[in-house]
Amino acid sequence: MTDLQLYSEISSLPSDLKQEVSDFVAFLKQKSKRKEKSSDTFNNVEEPSVLYNSKFSDILLNGPVFSEEQVQKIEQTRKSINEWRTK
Repeated sequence: MTDLQLYSEISSLPSDLKQEVSDFVAFLKQKSKRKEKSSDTFNNVEEPSVLYNSKFSDILLNGPVFSEEQVQKIEQTRKSINEWRTK
């Protein structure tokens, strides 16, 4: 794919997808820089970055949760295991 074709394809995307492409390009550039740095300095460890403008805490807080039925089933299972271990 030529640069012109790539530009044309990106230009035809909706704005939210253009932002994703932009974020992905930034990620690739950062990945390339990290690769160069890691080859220069072996023990250089960087903090992981969060992509796509989301915080890790938001991902955790908005993630899947157990239903009340599932929680009760887990509690029953734990109780059964604890009873079995003490026998």
